[in-house]
Amino acid sequence: MSRTLLLISRRPEDQAFAQAVAVTAEMSLRVVAEPREAAALIAQEDISAILADTSTAEQYQALEVAIQEAVGLFSDRINANAFHFLRSDDLEKVQYLVQSPLFGHFILRNYGDPAAAGENYGRVVRATLAERAFGLAGLIRDGTKVQVVKLSNSNQTQQAVEAVKNYLIAAKFQTRLATVVANAVDELLMNAIFDAPIDSLGKAILSATPRSTPIDLAHQHEVEMHVAYDGKYVAVTACDLFGSLDKVKLMSHISKIYTEEEYKVRTSVAGAGIGLATVFRSGGSFFFVSESRVRTEVTVFFQRTDNFREFKDQFRFISTQFYF
Repeated sequence: MSRTLLLISRRPEDQAFAQAVAVTAEMSLRVVAEPREAAALIAQEDISAILADTSTAEQYQALEVAIQEAVGLFSDRINANAFHFLRSDDLEKVQYLVQSPLFGHFILRNYGDPAAAGENYGRVVRATLAERAFGLAGLIRDGTKVQVVKLSNSNQTQQAVEAVKNYLIAAKFQTRLATVVANAVDELLMNAIFDAPIDSLGKAILSATPRSTPIDLAHQHEVEMHVAYDGKYVAVTACDLFGSLDKVKLMSHISKIYTEEEYKVRTSVAGAGIGLATVFRSGGSFFFVSESRVRTEVTVFFQRTDNFREFKDQFRFISTQFYF
């Protein structure tokens, strides 16, 4: 049975991007220009994923109103995991998207080559359509080897981060770029070790613990790092077994840092998201997948480029997939 990708946009570059997404995700593509037409399709047909031009607040509001009138924002036909919002400017200007009941994914429309960006993002869309979106192998080019590193103690984090940096330098990444990726990996692993653990009541148990404290990573505290490089993109996943990532808090952290902290990391405040905004601004993309009380995987993607300017300005996205 063919799945349908719905694009709501008049822009030719969005259509080229969506076509490549559809091919990679093995979907049929429908294109409409107006939110009301899109809402009517959503009400009548099974739409698996939606790419929506939300370049202005007015465009988003028109979409929200149309969906509310056609099916209702909280209808069983509406799943926030299916909505992918397209914009041409950064996350700091989209509080109305971050707070939207429809928010699932944010795509920064700096495609470069729309077809190449669509092929890359199509793997994310394909993963979101599976029963569970876990697993790095499905997010990187088919046939790419995924290396798995199991950490037994938090003191091994620096060694793991250095191993990633050295691996990328050997793969012809510039040292400066490899360092940016390594810093992102360090952030992901620290979050998995210190921010993810919760008790039976959902209270964080290590978030206030100094990150230099040795932590035994056994049983539920086990943390894994998965690394893959397909010759174009490097992707690194940090995995934990608590499944405690909170979508509202995550996006609140990231958007708050963008609007009020000017991308500065506040080391006095614990919690996932504190350093992730800086990683995103530095060129990284994120895919957050979390099943409540079971597992969380946070994957960061970077494209290999010839210089830092291209690296920083590469195609980027923040995608979330939550299961309860």
